[in-house]
Amino acid sequence: MVDGTITELGERNSGTIKHGKSKEPMFFHADSLVGTTFSELHVGDSVCFDFTESKKGAYATRVQKR
Repeated sequence: MVDGTITELGERNSGTIKHGKSKEPMFFHADSLVGTTFSELHVGDSVCFDFTESKKGAYATRVQKR
């Protein structure tokens, strides 16, 4: 799992996570949350997650709040 920080939360139950030295934040959707709900997340929260590659790029899966 990778550590990261929530950088944005959108109106459609999705957001972005900044991780490591990556310049681009990684997308996540509320369906990928484990042990927490979207409404419990705040910008700046620490999370850990896995990621998957798709045609549109990488996205976060199994997102867990620290």
